[in-house]
Amino acid sequence: MKENAGMQEKNTGSANDELSQVGNLSVKRTRTEKILAFIACFIAAFFIWYYAADHDTAIFEESFSSVPVEIVNGSGFSVLSGSGVTVDVTVSGKRNVLKKLKKQDIRAFIDMSSVTAAGRYKFDLQYELPNGVTLAKSSSDSVSVYCDNTSTVTVPVKVELKNYRFEHGYEIGTDDITTDVSGVIVTGPESVVSTVEAALLKIDFEYSVMTNSVTYKGGIILVNKDGTEVTNAFIKTNITDVTANIPVYKYRDVPITVKYRYGYFNSENVTVKAEPATVRVRGEADAVDAVTLEFELDEKKTDSDTSYTMSISLPDGVKNVDSVKTAVVSVELRGISTKNISVYNISVTNPDGLTYEPVTGPINIQVRGDSVLLGRLSPVHVTAVVDLSFSGEVSGTVMVPVSFIFSAPFEGKVYEVGTYSVSVRIGASD
Repeated sequence: MKENAGMQEKNTGSANDELSQVGNLSVKRTRTEKILAFIACFIAAFFIWYYAADHDTAIFEESFSSVPVEIVNGSGFSVLSGSGVTVDVTVSGKRNVLKKLKKQDIRAFIDMSSVTAAGRYKFDLQYELPNGVTLAKSSSDSVSVYCDNTSTVTVPVKVELKNYRFEHGYEIGTDDITTDVSGVIVTGPESVVSTVEAALLKIDFEYSVMTNSVTYKGGIILVNKDGTEVTNAFIKTNITDVTANIPVYKYRDVPITVKYRYGYFNSENVTVKAEPATVRVRGEADAVDAVTLEFELDEKKTDSDTSYTMSISLPDGVKNVDSVKTAVVSVELRGISTKNISVYNISVTNPDGLTYEPVTGPINIQVRGDSVLLGRLSPVHVTAVVDLSFSGEVSGTVMVPVSFIFSAPFEGKVYEVGTYSVSVRIGASD
């Protein structure tokens, strides 16, 4: 019995082992089937989703920013403002349509065909959209446009000065103001540009005292014929700054003075007058201060009371205000007389060692000076100097200039009248 029981237990154990093995195989098969079933379901779900998305009738929205607004049918006018505008839009449609849509597929525009005159206008935004796409909303429903014909003119530059002061004898040369440009090119709406008369440079000197010319650089404004500023956001100029040279002139009455070539004349023996006595000039201070009007009087050529005509010549940049072209210098001799005298004392200057025939006298001359001194003058007080200085070779008979030396007390007070020369025969050099 025990043996049979043992055998049963043994058999029972073997049966249990077999069942355990069969159960493990069943579990493994179930897991594999589940995984395969999951994959199959996922694939089926994807295809179902794709089909539904492709054939779905649901409406979706998509937003696009900075869509450019076109301007069409401009009617020949220039758009001065309103161009370059963009708008943000939201469109709606089926998903499969929207996913292919790009910003450049959306066309926003305004139609200006109704414009017949320059001015400001407001236009409704219009859209051209692909099939299946509709506008849901936009950041703006309209665009304001300013249009006109574009015009270009060149206007002169003018300079306006204010709040300046001068010392006595000074003034601004308003007629001589210069600028680095003569004209300014103005471009903008024809209706506005046509009113511009000039480009104005305003200079405020803030009450400073002006004694010298100045250079000033500043911004310009556009003005109409009444001097009122013309402003418009759409006007442009080729330049914005102008440099002006403002001349400041000094007036001066320049005296006409007389210079004596040899110094024989003085206030005691001659009276000299100039008519006019002064000449009024104008120019920049440094140039005016340097002006002199001097007449040189040759005593040796003045043998009696006489008058001379003097030309008035001024340097560049200095103006003759009175337009005086000449002056008359009158000479009146006082206490001066004339005397003829024969000169026997002859001296020869011969720096080059020329051979020559001796010069013999007398040389007859006329002298002038103080009447009292002339009464005491005799030939012994005068020496004639013959100068044989030549710049090149000479031979034969030539005329040689002669100068005269007066001994004391006649020196500087008595002089010969006119010029003199003698004939000298010159041979070869030693």
